[in-house]
Amino acid sequence: MSVPVLFNPGILPGASRPAGGPGWFWKIPAPLTLAIAALPVVLWFIKRLDDGSDEPLGLLALGLALFLAWRDRGSLQTSARARTWGALAVLASVLTIGSLPPLLRAALAIAGAGCWFGIHRKPGLMGLLVLSLPVVASLQFYAGYPMRLAAAEGAVRLLELGGLVVARRGVNIELGGLSIGVDPACGGIRMLWHSVAAAMALAAIHRLSWRATLIGGLAAMLLVIPANLVRATWLTLEESGRFDGSGLSHGNIGLVCFATVLIPLWIMLSKRARPVSITGAGSPSGRLHRLILLVAAMLAVLFMIHPPDPAETAARLTAPEVFTFNGLTLPLHPLPCSPEESAFAKSFPGSLSSHRWGDSQVILRQVTKATRKLHPSRDCLRAAGFDTTDSVTVRSSDGCEWSRFSATRADSRLIVHERIVSETDGSFWTDVPAWYWSALRHPLNGPWRAETVISQ
Repeated sequence: MSVPVLFNPGILPGASRPAGGPGWFWKIPAPLTLAIAALPVVLWFIKRLDDGSDEPLGLLALGLALFLAWRDRGSLQTSARARTWGALAVLASVLTIGSLPPLLRAALAIAGAGCWFGIHRKPGLMGLLVLSLPVVASLQFYAGYPMRLAAAEGAVRLLELGGLVVARRGVNIELGGLSIGVDPACGGIRMLWHSVAAAMALAAIHRLSWRATLIGGLAAMLLVIPANLVRATWLTLEESGRFDGSGLSHGNIGLVCFATVLIPLWIMLSKRARPVSITGAGSPSGRLHRLILLVAAMLAVLFMIHPPDPAETAARLTAPEVFTFNGLTLPLHPLPCSPEESAFAKSFPGSLSSHRWGDSQVILRQVTKATRKLHPSRDCLRAAGFDTTDSVTVRSSDGCEWSRFSATRADSRLIVHERIVSETDGSFWTDVPAWYWSALRHPLNGPWRAETVISQ
């Protein structure tokens, strides 16, 4: 007989507990044990929301998932087998602390919780829960640059069809003597997230099957491609002065293009609204899944008290004593590392060093392989409470190209220049994701040095 997941027959008043085992154990509410086991993930999630690397888009998906789960609470059913698999997923999330990235461990915990509460039978809800994770920054790092390349190349081809003389250099579009960059905001990652989130929300609202939900998610991803090409082309024409009659801002142009994704998606998924009846879920009685969950909770508490130390991944490198910027070469004065920097350096594949240069600060990060740990300085400054502008590419007086942005907090205003240089052949990048993909393809081009200059 199926049992609603929000209730545990072992703790209801008057219900008989499973035979065997200590009595106090079976009186512990299973959701409480699950919450303790997932506590490391929950704490990471809360911290990640406020660390500046992600916008809290996931809260929207999480709130909608919880609302729809409450709406469908009467049909949420699970089985002993599903709960066992769910408990194993939560245990795997705990056991991989220190070895798997937190985002993957959080995905395991969500899968485990979904199986435990019967949400795994609601694919739209599962999709919203996955999207509730802070994935935007990671998507921007790994997929942002390829999508920007695709948008720039597609815009060039569309403009050529209109008879314009146009060329692409990296993610920049050369048109009429101007260089118009496809920046991260126009790369399509946010549109992709919103499109897939809309597909999962529609699937959850209409209680669609797994097949219909997967089709909707795939359609959302495919529809984003032409929509983003149109947006990049539209913005290029307006920035170059070839077309200025729309009167729309960049954000409104993005909304118009997003509507071309949302409308067909809504029509397609609404037509598939055929609620799936859930029958045959076995009784969740038993001891194995409760015992696995208890082990996971105990290990989670242990790892929070004594977190595993990350292993050293590379030897430390020696930072240079001189540094050249804007045509000037001056000696650097090393600054002591903060406790946070020292802890981060333990798992960084290279070296970290901070220096004083007059009124400016120079941060040098030498890295030996492609890694997510080399992230833009904007993320760190946003985590410290600074408001940052979008990055632009500038050329210094010595002919070197840098990425430049400003950061403000209260009465403090900083100007930040940064780039990444290959210590093998001198090639450089002003975009961290662009360097990452190049380092993956050409690992012998390293080591590399990320140079950041922060001035008042």
